[in-house]
Amino acid sequence: MSRNKDKKQEQEVVEETTTESVEETVIKPEETTDSVEVDELAEAKAALEEMENKYLRVQAEMANIQKRNAKEREDAAKFRAQSLALELLPVGDNLERALAIEVTDEQGKSLKKGIEMVKETFAAALKNEGIEVIDPLNEPFDPNFHQAVQTVPVEEGQKSEIVVQVLQKGYDLKGRVLRPAMVIVAQ
Repeated sequence: MSRNKDKKQEQEVVEETTTESVEETVIKPEETTDSVEVDELAEAKAALEEMENKYLRVQAEMANIQKRNAKEREDAAKFRAQSLALELLPVGDNLERALAIEVTDEQGKSLKKGIEMVKETFAAALKNEGIEVIDPLNEPFDPNFHQAVQTVPVEEGQKSEIVVQVLQKGYDLKGRVLRPAMVIVAQ
């Protein structure tokens, strides 16, 4: 009987050991599966967050490109007359030189009157395109709008850094200087 008892005890011990190892074996795969799923979930969340960031960056970049293109189109429309104006400004200068000539006879006076009319039409066309004259006589010298070609000593009652003579008028197109005025400045 002791043998039977020993065998029964051994069987119980073996069954308990087997049951425990089976439980451990069963538990271990569940833990492994859970940790794998957690790792995969974390990786998926990180990938999703990275893709969202990329999407937001691309969306912001597209918005910036659209704004830049709109600004470039606006500037192109705003300053479309710039190249033509630069070509025509010497024509206006020559008209002014022609008007500066003194005439005494009737034929010369008629010719001068015709040149004045052309000059007025020319000035109106420039103004319609947004081109304004920079004529800084007796104004403070500003290197952003004026080009000093000569300086003269300050006379009595005159301030320093004042434009005393305009040699060539400057022109401005909607806030952008096309040509600075060539001036003589008192110093």
